[in-house]
Amino acid sequence: MNVDRGKLKFLLVIVAVWTAFGIFFGTQSYIRETYAGRPASLSGFIISWIFCGYSWGLLTYPVLRFMQQFSLPRLGWYRFLLMHIPAAFVFSFVQLGIYLMIAGVLFRASGRGFWEFYKFLLANELQSSLLVYAAIVAAVTAYHRFFGIRSTMPLEATLNEPSAPAKNRNSVASASSNGFIRRIAVKENGRILLIGVDEIVRVESYGNYLFLHTDDRKYLHRETMTAIEKKLDPYEFVRIRRSAIVRIDRIKEMHPVDNGEFEIILDGGIALSSTRRYKTNLEPLLKY
Repeated sequence: MNVDRGKLKFLLVIVAVWTAFGIFFGTQSYIRETYAGRPASLSGFIISWIFCGYSWGLLTYPVLRFMQQFSLPRLGWYRFLLMHIPAAFVFSFVQLGIYLMIAGVLFRASGRGFWEFYKFLLANELQSSLLVYAAIVAAVTAYHRFFGIRSTMPLEATLNEPSAPAKNRNSVASASSNGFIRRIAVKENGRILLIGVDEIVRVESYGNYLFLHTDDRKYLHRETMTAIEKKLDPYEFVRIRRSAIVRIDRIKEMHPVDNGEFEIILDGGIALSSTRRYKTNLEPLLKY
């Protein structure tokens, strides 16, 4: 039987994370109750909290998919919060419902009906579930911001598959004759937009997302700065810092600041700063 190792690894990580969650908070609850002088069962608290964690484990993949669709770079802070605050309540209600089905079996002897027990959970655990959702969102956002994984198969690469008919390659291919791309495929609202490289003024990174700035607007594109730098013609674009690439012919002024750093002024008045790490990239421009 063939096993998808990626999916298996993902499943094992989910189980491990939420098991650790249950053990930690179960132990914490036990210590709190013991310190208060109330009778408590360590195994009872841990089992209860582990099943609470597993109810979130069942929702982890849907939450991650939702996060991918409605991420901070894609929406901006205002729409991001506007989307995720109600989503936190929806996912929390569902999580408590899943836990209810488990707890309803475990604590059937309590004599509560399902609806009564659900109201009990809402009154006592909703705030905790909201905090768990917020923690997931914060962790995923921080991870993508600082440790984002590059896309394994950029869409523009699929447009250059050898299996594509020659006439189609000529009409929609991303690469030019010198091996560097001339168009970038950007997904937006269910469409694929082909953005001409000659339209791009500058590129800025946000984790494993890029903002492609043109004169008219900016486009959000999922790819790393390192990957896009290798695809752009170095005679047309220069990387001036870890998070910025600019079109060379749009640079109007370069003001030395200190230790090899420059303030770079683009036409239109946009000012960007370079860093010493990329000083050698700018040196050929000074010889023009």
